[in-house]
Amino acid sequence: MARARAYTTTPTLEQWKKDSSVALARRQDDAILCRIDDLLVQYGANGSAFGRIQLKADLFFTLDYWLKVHGRTPGMAKGRQPAVYELYRYTAHSLAAALSCTINTLPEYLERHFGRKLSYHGEHLDLVGQFATYLTRAEVEKYRLSFRKGKAYMWMWPGKGHELTRPTADGGLVTQERQQPKGMKLVLAESESASNKNVFGLKQWGGFAMSMGRDLYMARHHCGEGSAGPGSGGNFYHSSYLAGDPVLCAGTILIEQGIIKAVCNDSGHYQPDQANFMSFLQALMMHGVNVQNIAIYDYDRRHCVSGRDFLQRRGNFAQALLLSDTTAYRANSAAKGRYVSEKIEHKKRVAALWKQAVDGHIVANTLEGRLFFAEKLLSNYVRRDGQRTHAYDVNTTWILEVIATYYGPVPTARPAPPVPKGRQPPPLPPRAPPKRTNGPQLPPRPVRTH
Repeated sequence: MARARAYTTTPTLEQWKKDSSVALARRQDDAILCRIDDLLVQYGANGSAFGRIQLKADLFFTLDYWLKVHGRTPGMAKGRQPAVYELYRYTAHSLAAALSCTINTLPEYLERHFGRKLSYHGEHLDLVGQFATYLTRAEVEKYRLSFRKGKAYMWMWPGKGHELTRPTADGGLVTQERQQPKGMKLVLAESESASNKNVFGLKQWGGFAMSMGRDLYMARHHCGEGSAGPGSGGNFYHSSYLAGDPVLCAGTILIEQGIIKAVCNDSGHYQPDQANFMSFLQALMMHGVNVQNIAIYDYDRRHCVSGRDFLQRRGNFAQALLLSDTTAYRANSAAKGRYVSEKIEHKKRVAALWKQAVDGHIVANTLEGRLFFAEKLLSNYVRRDGQRTHAYDVNTTWILEVIATYYGPVPTARPAPPVPKGRQPPPLPPRAPPKRTNGPQLPPRPVRTH
């Protein structure tokens, strides 16, 4: 592989794109590379010395993450590796010189000065009280989330089995338990598996922490439940993941079927600010996550804005809350998601009812039979309170389309078989013309005489 340009200064975006371009590879397919591009733009526009140091530190961790995952992540062209490495090498040496530290100690130095350190509350619990369970680097890997096409995946391992509660069509709940795997296995992440209502006050939300290296971890937290260790008891806090080291952000997260639905920076151990929250969302974008529709909650979980508004307002929660139509946006987004999934399930139920009606010889698979089925079905729609009503979004045409989607169009009537030659039926005799009559004969009118 050809050696790339050795940088002596931070390149402009144009120069960087030229150096890192690869034939037949699109930059928009590489979310981490796009983040590097954005950081170089911000670096060129920032005139503050401290601001540039911060951006360069962010650039250092982003470049490091690209080098760690490019070999196993689709969309990341390996041909960019020489340019990324040269920019990483220059960034590391320039930061070490600016901060008066060595290359070997640079990551620790950056984490300590630019990461979110333990708050007074966290230090009191962990260092003074020694209440927290700290994981080793090998142990924390069990809780690391990976990403594919914007969806989060988590590790399942023997003994981790958990129950998930799902709503049913009639408004009830059904509990399904995942099978205990024989070995470690990647599955779509579910924050419900890491939830503890006694800790965060909400079911289905799990605790998370993101390292300065942009690795995301999620586990079930415990407070004062014994000392059996993480996953089975003990004091497992936000500081447990990285053994009290600084983090990029920490809080709680809501994930359903690998889709991140909502996040909150409610970590008492680290108490991340809005800048940490911004960095966290930008890191999720690096992982390919669409953060536009994620619900962003404030520390007290009393207010909520969309990820789109939060990013547009540069982390200013008050502006995002007061100057954006976030309530309507969230409601429409949630309604749209429910509408799509509910319509699919509704179609399946209607198709199943039609099959039962045909198999039971209640209706025939004809246009008349389908119309009869649709009209009778519409008359039996009920609300949750038991009152009969027509479905607001269902009509006869929609039911007919559902049946046609699952079972095809209405069968056409078979034509009459042709009569073989030589066996033609005799022609019908001609019909005699009807007899013409002048109508009934009336008696003659009597002649009146005087």
